[in-house]
Amino acid sequence: QPKLTEAVLLMESNLEEPLSPDELASYVNISRRQLERLFRSYLHCTPTQYYLRLRLRNARLLLLQTEKSIVEISLACGFASAPHFSKCYRDMFGLPPRDERRLLLVQERERAEGCDSGNNEFSM
Repeated sequence: QPKLTEAVLLMESNLEEPLSPDELASYVNISRRQLERLFRSYLHCTPTQYYLRLRLRNARLLLLQTEKSIVEISLACGFASAPHFSKCYRDMFGLPPRDERRLLLVQERERAEGCDSGNNEFSM
């Protein structure tokens, strides 16, 4: 569906300052109701739900691949406050962003220690 694709591309291009469903519909030249029907038919969710998931997935990438603060990430992904971002993140991924980042750091440290311990077949 070209209109759906266009709407999704607009969402992806506007993560920091999300567009409202009315704005999205206007940009792709359809009614808000038509936009909602397209999302329900093809993506099985509302435009708002899809947009939130898209923003949270982007936030997760930033969280795990950059050293940006949680506040910076929340703002970069269109959240008005870090507490609201943390709640939405926890609801989607099962743990708050701070805990997920800590878990990643622990896992990286354990991998690094495993490589440095001399317990590989190449050590003498």
